[in-house]
Amino acid sequence: MKIRLLFFLSLFPTFFINAQIGFEENVIVGDNPYNVQSTYVEDIDGDGDLDIISNNDNIIGWYENLGNSNFTSLREISTEVYNLSTDTYHPTFVYASDMDGDGDMDVLSASSGGNSKIAWYENLDGQGSFGSQNIITTSVIGASSVFSIDIDGDGDMDVLSASWWDDKIAWYENLDGLGTFGPQIIISNNADYANSVYAKDLDGDGDIDVLSASTSDNKLAWYENTDGFGSFGPEQIIVSNFSKAYSVHSEDLDGDGDMDVLGSSRYVGVKWYENLDGNGSFGSGQNIASSAFSFSVNTSDIDNDGDMDVVYSNRDWATGWCENTDGQGTFVNHLITNAGSGNSNAIAKDIDDDGYLDLITSDIDNDEIRWYKSLDGQGNFGEGRIMPLTVDGPQAIHCSDLDGDGDKDLLSISSGDKKIAWFENNEGNFNLQRTIVTNASENNYIGVNNSIYSGDIDGDGDEDVLFSTVNKIVWYENIDGQGNFGLSQNISVLGGYSIYIEDLDNDGDLDILSGASSSVDWYENTDGQGTFGTQQIISNEVDYAFSVYPEDIDGDGDMDVLSASRNDNKIAWYENTDGQGTFGVQQIISISAIGATSINVNDVDNDGDMDVISASISDDKIAWYENLDGYGNFGSEQILSVSADAAIWVKSADIDNDGDIDVFSASFSDDKIRLYKNLGLLGNEINGSISFDIFSNGCNSNDDLAIDVLVSSTNGNNNFASFSQTNGNYQIAVNEGDFTTQIQNLPDYYMSNPISQISNFVGIGNTDTVDFCIEPIGTINDLNIATYPSLDDPRPGFDTTYQLVYKNIGTTQLSGSVSFEFDDAKLQFLNASETVTSQTANTLNFDFTDLNPFETRTIDLEFNVFAPPTTNIDDVLLSTATITPISGDETQEDNVFELEQTVVGSYDPNDITVLEGDEIFIEDADKYLHYLIRFQNTGTASAINVNVEHVLDDNLDWTTMQLESLSHTGRVKIENQTDVSFIFNNINLPDSTNDEPNSHGFIAFKIKPKSNVQVGDIISGVADIYFDFNPPIITNTVNTEVVESLSIDEVSAEIVKLYPNPAKNMIQMTSNQVIESLMVIDINGRVLQILEILTTDYSLDISNLSKGVYFLELQSGESKSTKKFIKN
Repeated sequence: MKIRLLFFLSLFPTFFINAQIGFEENVIVGDNPYNVQSTYVEDIDGDGDLDIISNNDNIIGWYENLGNSNFTSLREISTEVYNLSTDTYHPTFVYASDMDGDGDMDVLSASSGGNSKIAWYENLDGQGSFGSQNIITTSVIGASSVFSIDIDGDGDMDVLSASWWDDKIAWYENLDGLGTFGPQIIISNNADYANSVYAKDLDGDGDIDVLSASTSDNKLAWYENTDGFGSFGPEQIIVSNFSKAYSVHSEDLDGDGDMDVLGSSRYVGVKWYENLDGNGSFGSGQNIASSAFSFSVNTSDIDNDGDMDVVYSNRDWATGWCENTDGQGTFVNHLITNAGSGNSNAIAKDIDDDGYLDLITSDIDNDEIRWYKSLDGQGNFGEGRIMPLTVDGPQAIHCSDLDGDGDKDLLSISSGDKKIAWFENNEGNFNLQRTIVTNASENNYIGVNNSIYSGDIDGDGDEDVLFSTVNKIVWYENIDGQGNFGLSQNISVLGGYSIYIEDLDNDGDLDILSGASSSVDWYENTDGQGTFGTQQIISNEVDYAFSVYPEDIDGDGDMDVLSASRNDNKIAWYENTDGQGTFGVQQIISISAIGATSINVNDVDNDGDMDVISASISDDKIAWYENLDGYGNFGSEQILSVSADAAIWVKSADIDNDGDIDVFSASFSDDKIRLYKNLGLLGNEINGSISFDIFSNGCNSNDDLAIDVLVSSTNGNNNFASFSQTNGNYQIAVNEGDFTTQIQNLPDYYMSNPISQISNFVGIGNTDTVDFCIEPIGTINDLNIATYPSLDDPRPGFDTTYQLVYKNIGTTQLSGSVSFEFDDAKLQFLNASETVTSQTANTLNFDFTDLNPFETRTIDLEFNVFAPPTTNIDDVLLSTATITPISGDETQEDNVFELEQTVVGSYDPNDITVLEGDEIFIEDADKYLHYLIRFQNTGTASAINVNVEHVLDDNLDWTTMQLESLSHTGRVKIENQTDVSFIFNNINLPDSTNDEPNSHGFIAFKIKPKSNVQVGDIISGVADIYFDFNPPIITNTVNTEVVESLSIDEVSAEIVKLYPNPAKNMIQMTSNQVIESLMVIDINGRVLQILEILTTDYSLDISNLSKGVYFLELQSGESKSTKKFIKN
């Protein structure tokens, strides 16, 4: 599972929700010395690929596409443009079109300063050589945008313009097709601060209509070409709250054959609006990029995959593109890179001296070292460049200036050829390998990633090299400061898994710190020239110290020591008591890092002291520990991730240049490198109340309160959300910046007033109140019901409980009834929390009255499970809950809920269940999955606070999440669309020893899969349950697979049952058709067993199978069914 703190975000290509089109952001130019204000994409040089045209401050130029996502530097077209300033409001706009009919692409510009004008530049040779400026008009005050298209249907390219201060949209006829233009023809003077103009056939009538974006009235609008000759109708508004609208564009983004609209704005970023009917009726906006101050947006098929991508530029000197990944809203994994198949180490250094920290990784499986250029210093990296190095199994790497030329060279140790070598940095190229030693390890084992380091060991001003194996530590002198190294000089024959160089005794020279199998040691540099003393043991209370690190933990000015030891799962530190290398006793920070392999130290929370970060290989965890007082008293473990499969190292640096410390890690088994971006302190709050206008008489103070409504707030990059509580109030903690708050997942027959609201926070400690009123649209009846086995799984001879949760999500107050049908042959009804209206042997009926819209009610039921032989372990219990009236209900299918349970002998009281089971059919993927998380305090004292952390699977749509029921009063927090926290403060949950019945709690919620799930997708869920400050209890993992629907000839899944599943020795199968034969197949498709059985019930012995996933193919006449089972 993935757990992330409030302070951190796992960085990955930027995606946005509520869109039907998925986009991935890739930076093309991020280090340009000028302010890129406008871009356009076109084949300027006629070579068949797409080049980029841009305005950089007062220069119009183009970047040639060299292929493989590489571009040249800016090639100048003209400097005869002038802007009022270099900010977002006053750019020069560029465009390309064949203005003179000669078959190549010319360039147009709109410039705002000086003599404001619209102009064009002839492409003289078709290869990007441009002529002088040709002025079309100066009758524009603050020209902001230009576009070219055949407005009047005469076969040549006319020109459109937008200008700010006269609020004007206008066009100019190309009189002769050679670039001679007629006078200005005004389309509208009503676009307040008109910033952008574009044209497409929006209503499908075969002629060209016009679009505009205007900044002061926050508007995107279009104008119909009424006769096809350039006579335009009145303004038609697409959106009027697009905060500081900058740019508009039109293209078929969803592949349905009509023209959609794309816009960019100052605060909202980039959105698109679907053309719903092909006639110019547009839907609500859907985010695709959060680039603040985006003032140019365009489309083209950048990656040649058949759909339209988006290109934009902003004031942050970046030109970027957003890939339309599949046209169906599919989002990729949250990774920087997954190149390679065995990442064993990585470091962050400024390889190319551009001021940004690049990333260098070693791939032990592919014998490759890669570096990933930081494109913009914002945590966006280019593709990995494989360095042409001769290495066999690179195990550890280190960056340092080994030849004294001021840049960072690369040092490596490779386990395959047992070679220590370094590679000179030649402007980011590492072509020449220089070998230091060819038999570094002799027959000794090289097996860790911290075994090589560099520093000025002999005090002569250059970088020497330090190396360790499990039974030696040696160093190599940099003889001339230019990377020529001497013979090895022994420091110790005791060896170490991890080494570090630091002045531990405050005498001005560099000593050696080492982590070994059973000790943490240091070796004094006795003369400052590389003569080392004997081993000095800091601690022998470690079991395989795989990582050591020196840092001033307690703020007293000397170097303390930290260790991470694998076999005892321990993170610890040792105080340098006198500053001279005398170390105190081991002080344990954590024993919950299972298989601790790496440790790092930095000021994570920006409070001026040193915090600790760890990676642990066995629990796949990256975590940090706050230095609470600056003296080395550490807080509890705070988890960044538990999905770093075989986490092998962790490091930290300010990757995105925003002034705080980010964390990055490498994991060996999934070959992934992850970056966790530090969001800083979330010290601001958005709060408010949500009311419901039940009588449709306008929102006022007398309206009812709306409970359990999902509210979100986003700044485009980060998303935070919560549910309204029983008093209708909500509260969301956010950081600095502009945040847009809105209600999520309202049914179509409701609207929110307001739709959204923007809050601006400068600094921390601020609060903004945003109230919402939900207003019904029309009269709709819509009830739903679900059954949750709330506390105890059914066990023979014991009591079990159910909770019926029913809701009114329609717009009218309703009365009706609830029925619960159960298996009376296996269960005996005991009592209910509500009055039973009527009862039969196997059915309970309850009446309800005046159930208001947005109201949820519950009924608790208690049954006794009959003892054996009446009810036995592995029996299946079926129950059905129904709410009426069904007739006239908007969604009748959710008025009935069926629950299937297997009788157990014992169970874990802390677990997670998905009521739909381990499979759903693909046609049911648009329906809710119902999750139940149960917890019990099995300690010896009451738990004052309980916190349950749950990460939503990537295949789940967080905007559809609905709370069904909580056992205790609590609140819910959702961060970045996946990380859900259920918070029960002051719950005072009794312990099971003193009060077993009241020691339980539960959480019930439902959520829908994303619309793009496919057959074979597996939706997983797990929860971490925290009781006060104790380590988390990690629940089981539930998996639900999306499977194909059964064909007419297949055995119905409803009549073939397998249980228990997973199983250890026997699997029982039952069917209401005779099963003639069965076949056992392993995960690789091999047939392991074929049996002829001719029965409806059969017990299959699986005790001889190895643990894993298997399939049963069942044959009955001409029909068959395949079922999956798991052998434990």
